[in-house]
Amino acid sequence: MRQWRNSLLSDFCRSCSWHVCPLVVLLLCAAACDPPGKPKEEPVSRREIMDFRTLFNSNCAGCHGADGRNGPGRPLNDPLYLAIIPKEELQKTIANGRQETGMPAWAISQGGPLTDRQVSALVNGIEQNWAKPVNFRGAPVPSYSGSNATGNADHGRKLFLRDCFACHGQGAPIGPVTDATYLSLVSDQLLRTAIIQGRPDLGMPDYRMLNLGHALADQDITDIVAFLASKRPITPNVQNLHTNENGAGQSGPIAKGNEGSGNGPAGPAQRQNERNKGKGSSSQRGVK
Repeated sequence: MRQWRNSLLSDFCRSCSWHVCPLVVLLLCAAACDPPGKPKEEPVSRREIMDFRTLFNSNCAGCHGADGRNGPGRPLNDPLYLAIIPKEELQKTIANGRQETGMPAWAISQGGPLTDRQVSALVNGIEQNWAKPVNFRGAPVPSYSGSNATGNADHGRKLFLRDCFACHGQGAPIGPVTDATYLSLVSDQLLRTAIIQGRPDLGMPDYRMLNLGHALADQDITDIVAFLASKRPITPNVQNLHTNENGAGQSGPIAKGNEGSGNGPAGPAQRQNERNKGKGSSSQRGVK
């Protein structure tokens, strides 16, 4: 019986080697080749991707959340935010990034990976998917970057103690925003945007409810930012060597000041004078 089985297997193998195997090879070759006349599909270049969801998930979701919210960065899926920020400002922000913050530039012209058309696709997609009519509840609509009015830090301190201290004072459950380390990492515009927009994904109310359940005026927002900016520490600049008319070098610390405020860096004497008087100046025309 065993000899008969071995003989049968041997005959089958010889048959396969002469008849089946060439057929298998032919089928494998046919499967590996495209049918005659079928055009080859070229891989899509990253710079040709224009789908909003693909662009956002690949480049933005890591900071702003998978659906534009619940991320460590500013929520973009917020009708109030999109009603306040001008479209051209959003375009510029994505293209150029935010200096002195973790927001990088995304435009190729600024060293990023996205074309101008892709940046526009992101801006249009954000607005088309997440912008909706906003009920301002009769509250005045604040400007995104603030007016040219001077901020009154002393009045801002009073507003902060009344409206913000319960959540953002020392030892408060959310955490202090008057901390020098925190303020050295954020711009005036980021502070202003946070007051206007709040953090709806984290339960922080927006400016329409911050004034004891009522809306903060545009000047109130400017004053609170001026107060917080007055708490920002004076940081020496690396390039702190100045030359006077005689060519003599003058070195001294340059205040980091209100980056992105549009007013230029404030000198240490001016900053100290603001602290002593309780009055600050900040137009908050910034990039964050």
